Amino acid sequence: MIDPDAYYAKIYANRFESAGWKVWVESDIAAAKKRLKRCAPDVVLTDLDPDGEALAFLTGVRAEPKTAKALQIVLAKLGDRKTMLEAQEAGVDSYLLKGHFSPSDAVKKVKRLLEEKTTL
Repeated sequence: MIDPDAYYAKIYANRFESAGWKVWVESDIAAAKKRLKRCAPDVVLTDLDPDGEALAFLTGVRAEPKTAKALQIVLAKLGDRKTMLEAQEAGVDSYLLKGHFSPSDAVKKVKRLLEEKTTL
């Protein structure tokens, strides 16, 4: 999970962990890149940073053989049409708005998306 907002990151991470997930939280893209060199996650859950680096990062994650199959989900405050289309074009599997998904709902949605992806 990549989220510069430590408050939100902790809430969501705790919810995922209580549902049995192993969660790593990074506050920025640079730290996430270092983490991905050491492990290959099933899911990459990221907020969108204001400078647009997150979408380029996700495109890179998709291009790396080690992480290419990871489910990519944006969990963001930003919900304008342009941003959502850019995320879709970058190959994001799903776009969730923080204001529309409680942490528990986000866990359920991510679990369902991962199950769907692994059965394809």
